[in-house]
Amino acid sequence: MKHFQQFLIFCCFFICISDLNGKDNLDEDQSINGTVWQLVRKGSSGLSHGNGQVVYFLISDAHNTYRSRQFQMWDGFSVVDSRNLVRLKKNQKIQVITSKFNKSIYEIKLLEGFYKGKTYYLIAEELEKNFVQEKEDDKNV
Repeated sequence: MKHFQQFLIFCCFFICISDLNGKDNLDEDQSINGTVWQLVRKGSSGLSHGNGQVVYFLISDAHNTYRSRQFQMWDGFSVVDSRNLVRLKKNQKIQVITSKFNKSIYEIKLLEGFYKGKTYYLIAEELEKNFVQEKEDDKNV
């Protein structure tokens, strides 16, 4: 009986600790939602790639590209129709709406350009590498 009580106490402690960690991650994820980012670098550095940062119209295209890069499984790479891609130009702004697939893909809204107001998907590594977060102005006018 004593071992059972110790086991229950251990389980309760473990559940409380894991719940606290989950709340920390949730707060961290919500802090990026709604933020505005500006493209400061060309997304592609290779000579064979075009200028600008690619964003995806379909979330499956973004996720399959991310997985192929992550696991170096190019044989399972999905073909992406170029009509479902948009290239952002330098200094264009986006707004992060939410994260998907364990924070590996961000749903974004374009704030400038021809496709202004449309929703697309961006690989999280590219957000960190090629974009700078806009600072909020505290001007009271």
